[in-house]
Amino acid sequence: MLLDIIIPQYKEDENIIKCLLDSIINQKNVDFKDINVTIVNDASDVKLSNKFLLKYKKLNICYVENEKNTGPGLARQKGVDVTDNKYIMFCDADDELYNDTVLSKIIEFIKKFQPNYLVTNIAVEAIVNNEKSLIIKKNRDTFPWMHGKVYKRFFLEDKKIRFCEHIRHVEDTYYTTCVIGSMNPNDIYYLDLITYKWKNNLSSLTRNKNKYSYTVSIFDDFFNAPIYTYDFLCKIKSYYRYSFLINSMFGIYIMLNSNLFDYKELKEEKEDYLNKLKEYLKTKRNIFVLVKKEELEKMFNEELKQLKIRNGVENISKSLDDFINEFITINKN
Repeated sequence: MLLDIIIPQYKEDENIIKCLLDSIINQKNVDFKDINVTIVNDASDVKLSNKFLLKYKKLNICYVENEKNTGPGLARQKGVDVTDNKYIMFCDADDELYNDTVLSKIIEFIKKFQPNYLVTNIAVEAIVNNEKSLIIKKNRDTFPWMHGKVYKRFFLEDKKIRFCEHIRHVEDTYYTTCVIGSMNPNDIYYLDLITYKWKNNLSSLTRNKNKYSYTVSIFDDFFNAPIYTYDFLCKIKSYYRYSFLINSMFGIYIMLNSNLFDYKELKEEKEDYLNKLKEYLKTKRNIFVLVKKEELEKMFNEELKQLKIRNGVENISKSLDDFINEFITINKN
C-alpha cells in the first residue's frame, strides 16, 4: 500500500465522521488497494460501531482504541506507529476532502516525485455576515496546520520526528515546524491544488466563537511548545532554529500584551508568564543581538500579522522596542 490516512477521533460520532469517510470512499480514479484508513479513538465513550465501519469496507479501515485519553497529537502518533505505508496523511474527523478527485492527483504526484513532504492548498470554512464562506489558504499560509499535507514515512523515521508527549494542544505547530526545520526549504514540494476542507464546527474547541478564552486556557502549551520545538531544532542543528525562536518569543510577547490577556482576572497569570519569558530569554539574548534591528522589526510585524489572522489578536499595547528593553537590554548585566 502507498498511503495511510490517519484520523484521530474523540467526540465525533458516526454522523460527523461520515462526511469525511464519504469524501474518501467517493474518490474517483483511485485504486483503494493503495490506501489504508486508520481511525484512533482517543479513549472516548463515543464509539464507531462495526456495522457503521463495514459500510466503508473498501477503505481497509483499522479502528484503534486508546486505553487513556492522550490528545490529538499522540492519537495521531499511535496511528503512525500501527501503520507502515510509504506515505502518511492526517485528517480531522470533522473535516472532509475538498472534492472527489484530490486523492488521485495526490497519489499521481507522490508516485512521480517521491517527495519527503508535500504541501497543498486548503479551504477554510469561515462565518462572514452570519453565512458560511470558504477562504483559500495556499502554501505558507497553511502553516501551522497539518491539513492537506503528505509526509514520507522514511523521512519522519530517519529524522526521528514524532508528536511531543508534553504538548497536548498546538501539537500541529510543533510537528510541522520539526518537519520544515529538518529539511532544506527547497526540498518542500507544493501542489497548487485545493485538497482539504476545514469545516467550521462550532462544537469543536479550536473552532469555538469564544476563541480568546480557548487560547488563554491552553496558554501553557502556547508557551512551552516553542521551547520543546527549539530544543528539537537545536538537536538536529537546523538552519531554522534561531529564526524560529525569535518569531516564537515575539508571538508569546504579543499575545500576552493583547486583548487576549486584557482582563483584570488575568493580570497575575500574565505577570507569571512574562517573568517566565524573561527568565528563559536570559540565556538567549545573543541570538537577538546578532540580528539587525530592521530584520527584527520585519519578523515582529510578520508575527503580529499572523497572530491577528490565526488567534484574533488585537489592541497590542507593546512594540519591538518594548520587547528589547524588557528582555534583551536588561539582560546585559
